[in-house]
Amino acid sequence: MLLSVCANAQTNDSIVFDTTNLSIAERKKAALFQKKSDAKSEFSQVHFDTIDLRKPKVKEQKIFIPDPNKSMWYALICPGLGQIYNRRYWKLPIVYGGFVGLAYGIGSSAKYYNLYRRAYAGDLSLLPPSQQNLSESTLKTRMDGYRRNRDLCIIGAVAFYGITVLDAFVDAALADFDISPDLSMKIVPKVVQNQENTALAMQININF
Repeated sequence: MLLSVCANAQTNDSIVFDTTNLSIAERKKAALFQKKSDAKSEFSQVHFDTIDLRKPKVKEQKIFIPDPNKSMWYALICPGLGQIYNRRYWKLPIVYGGFVGLAYGIGSSAKYYNLYRRAYAGDLSLLPPSQQNLSESTLKTRMDGYRRNRDLCIIGAVAFYGITVLDAFVDAALADFDISPDLSMKIVPKVVQNQENTALAMQININF
């Protein structure tokens, strides 16, 4: 038996069926078809937001640029602290090695200076037996030599301390200095001509 179904109206892809002259079974089929048609119509009216399925952008890592003033003050407060702030950790062995060496020089020179100073003053018992017969001029020469070494080590320690502060400041100030990758130098031959003769010379080209 043919199913006589008439479409009376159509709105937004939704079909309305006339089921007046249909049997019960045919009405059930028409109702099921009507339900599917309405569901399809509602689905077609839904607006979906576009989803970006591309790979998420990798967050760019921030480049650390130290502050020269902070670096200088850190280096003044504690030797090597400015280099740590600038993240120049490889300089720490140089900084602390220099201070340890100078401190050892100051201590050693001061020790022998005091020893020979007391010996020059007449207390020869502090010297080893092999040096208790030294003349006063020899004792004075050695005393003056160790005193000079002690003073030079002290001056060197102060100068080295200033160098570490200056290094920390300059290193931080030049942290964002741009060095162009196109910096190059080429030596090429060149022909030099004048009114009298022609000569072959070398020309240096520097690209910035």
